[in-house]
Amino acid sequence: MKIVGLCILPPLAIGRLGSAAEPLENYELKTPDDGLGFRRIVPANTLYIDDATGGIREEAKPTQVRFRDGDRIRPVAPFLEVFAYLDDGSLAPLSLDVLGAKRAEDIAIRWRVEVGNIKAFRRTGNPDDKALATIEFSDFAPHALRATAVNFLPGKTLPLGHVRYIRPTEAFPEIRMRFSPAKGIVYGAQKTRKAPTDFDPDHRETDPILVSDDQIIYNPNGPWVGWADKGEATDTNPGQIYAGFTNQAGVQESWGYLDDECDGIVTVYLTLSDGRTLSAFARIGAGPPSFAPDGFPVRSVHDDLLQALLGKDTDPAQVGLPDAEDIVRRAAETVRLMNTAVMNGNAVNGVVRPASMMPTQDSNDTHRAFEPIVGAGIADARAILALHQSALAALRSGTAPWFPDLLRKPEDIGDLSDAARRKMPALMRGADGRYLALTRRQIDVIAKVASAGVYARPASATPANLTAIEAQLAYRGRGNPPVTHPISAISNCFPGLEFDFRNIWRRLFKGIVLTEHNNYVVEVEDTRLQNLLNCRLLAVNEMSVTTQAKGPPFPGGDPTTLLTTAGSPEAVAFMEWSNSFARFQDKQGQIVNCTFTAVPPTNEMEFFWPRPPGDTLQTVTIKLEVRRLFDVEQMADGRRQRAALARELAEPGELTQGLCSPWQNDYRECACYYWAASRPDFVNVEPGPEGASRGAMWMQKRHEQPYIPDTRADPRLVSYDDLFAAWERQLRFVVGGRTDDAPEAFGV
Repeated sequence: MKIVGLCILPPLAIGRLGSAAEPLENYELKTPDDGLGFRRIVPANTLYIDDATGGIREEAKPTQVRFRDGDRIRPVAPFLEVFAYLDDGSLAPLSLDVLGAKRAEDIAIRWRVEVGNIKAFRRTGNPDDKALATIEFSDFAPHALRATAVNFLPGKTLPLGHVRYIRPTEAFPEIRMRFSPAKGIVYGAQKTRKAPTDFDPDHRETDPILVSDDQIIYNPNGPWVGWADKGEATDTNPGQIYAGFTNQAGVQESWGYLDDECDGIVTVYLTLSDGRTLSAFARIGAGPPSFAPDGFPVRSVHDDLLQALLGKDTDPAQVGLPDAEDIVRRAAETVRLMNTAVMNGNAVNGVVRPASMMPTQDSNDTHRAFEPIVGAGIADARAILALHQSALAALRSGTAPWFPDLLRKPEDIGDLSDAARRKMPALMRGADGRYLALTRRQIDVIAKVASAGVYARPASATPANLTAIEAQLAYRGRGNPPVTHPISAISNCFPGLEFDFRNIWRRLFKGIVLTEHNNYVVEVEDTRLQNLLNCRLLAVNEMSVTTQAKGPPFPGGDPTTLLTTAGSPEAVAFMEWSNSFARFQDKQGQIVNCTFTAVPPTNEMEFFWPRPPGDTLQTVTIKLEVRRLFDVEQMADGRRQRAALARELAEPGELTQGLCSPWQNDYRECACYYWAASRPDFVNVEPGPEGASRGAMWMQKRHEQPYIPDTRADPRLVSYDDLFAAWERQLRFVVGGRTDDAPEAFGV
């Protein structure tokens, strides 16, 4: 059979930081049959590499899955496999056999890896702050990914891990590469820094983080040192999510810290005996460990990818009870690691607003009076989990036609009425800055299952044939643990942990580049569109991508009141792009009508909050082409769509550019607990003598009761500097709801 094309699977692989010498073993998650109990971690076949030869030494099932070796966390190092499209229409692993080769050296393969960490550039806008690494190789040795930047000190680089072409052998003849991420070290510019509580601009202290000369890589006179958000539309959202010193004006000035997260593109080139050269690419990223590895987030990057690929509507013949159950289970896996009473706005030890939460965000953003979302007595973690259990039981019994009505619709994220704030998912903030909504496709799955007769539901099935693009998206890879797959990555949160997935939509329309969070045109790629620079996109094919915030300004008030503020006289809120795009997902490669503000803003108020669609005097409509989100390759037998995100959407480093810098800052900065399935909050939970839940706060230095609300300043909590200097020692894995330093420490 003739090879007509290639692809790399998985199309998006996640490495996870850690400094231990050995990577994390493979495992499977076994779902309990009865209700919403914890998934069980079960060791699975793991590929062990021979360091000397670069080949696979053996494939074996470990007796135990170890997430750490002492104080060092095991990195997660995913494999990427090359597949061949054959002229009979099939897709098969590319191997020595398929290529008709006896030895690895007989194969003409070349790899190119391009990765970047451009978090500093995302803030400063200075191209000299882009830290990029590009390497090409054909051998079987490990190759370091050392990023360089013009603003680095002479001879200094930022280590971003390494990659290795795994030698194919007779026992393991497949063509694969492995990405091993970096260690999670903080880097910077100098051995001193401005004191965090001293407003004397000349006072400095010894930097407790940059203790090694190897960590000093950035020019102390570069723009990232002392950088401060300017309060502009182009700032990240949320803003000031970088480590630094709060000046007298209350603005964060950067210490110039860098981390070793990255994202980028892996490309393989194969030259065949007939002289043809074929290629394929996939994306990789490096993020923090998943500290609750026995569960998944309620809305993941995989959910958004699937919706972007297949649209918002599901085929009733292709979805079933297992699909709906999976969503409910993932919701439960998130909320059971949240102190829902605190997140509701309940007082703790007599203290009102003891931590950041959605009621506080409502008050801060829209001036809606602070008010808990539900009654204090029903916000307990055990009560919330019981609600999820009831929903699951109703789905299983075929008596849940009411269930979809409990879900928040994406277009209703601006509705802050009492009833709307109680919709599911509750208590969590989404990428639009308001309450989280599921993808439209997830909502449709639940609606289809809830409205069908229980006996009529088909079993859920992911296509086994990898020529189906949804099967490629679901593919995890041989030897890869679940946390390498996009289903383990937080999506549509504020902004995320592994990726800021909002960046996928920046180049959605050919000719312009938007900010990732507020529709602001920051760049025009077509000079004919110059008039759109600094304007805002308001609607696509007359479908608004903005909404308005409304709700009672005080308890018991009119729930339809527009929540206007001095900074938002129109009460405008920007809807997140994944669910907005889902409404015209079928227009990829086609022309759509895009409505923008007619002129750049003329004052600060308009700069942030443009008038909504409908005012023809202030808007202009332009025809633009919608880019295809997934790669399309011209092969010998025709065009094939592959599951890799198109190159034009994001350059190396752009999928992580809007995250905290360094990433550890997020674990201390975000006291909102929106990511509990990966960054837990409420651990070692048990019923108290009065029946309510009691447990520890994950960021406590000692995981014992009582729960300490996160004020970011309590000395009993892990500090910023604790995380920058020794995050592996401070942060504990949570399995079965228990931390691995608890008396009932897990062994899996």
